[in-house]
Amino acid sequence: MTGWVALVLASLVALAQPAAARDVSVTIVEHGLYTAEVVGQQRDPSGVVTDLLANLCHVGTTETVPMRPRIHFGFRYRVDGPDTGSQVGLTLAVTFPEAVHPPAGLPLRRHQRSSMVQVGAVSYTGYSFDRDWEFVPGVWTLEVLQGERELAA
Repeated sequence: MTGWVALVLASLVALAQPAAARDVSVTIVEHGLYTAEVVGQQRDPSGVVTDLLANLCHVGTTETVPMRPRIHFGFRYRVDGPDTGSQVGLTLAVTFPEAVHPPAGLPLRRHQRSSMVQVGAVSYTGYSFDRDWEFVPGVWTLEVLQGERELAA
């Protein structure tokens, strides 16, 4: 099970967003290592699996992640904007230290997926090491984007 993880269950991009949705920012509220219960999985065509999580628990603030199976790392973030409660389409991305080779075949240097997030709510984005091809040492970068605009990394 690959560890692209997100608590946000919806994964559709908004085709059109109101002007207020474009005026959002992101605040990182915590980062580091987490424990979580995996309650579902979704595999995309590249072979990367998104874990659907419950009972996410922050267990340590760090920027150094041990390369052990089922280690969840990432950050919780809040989307700030004028229309609290409205939905905004974001892109959650991970850039690998070097190209990885998931079972679908093609090497990946970056993986991204779309997600709908509620303004004012705290969400999570992260990764976990679950398959042999994921154990790549180096700098991993997790990002939250709106279109081409980076909101958090």
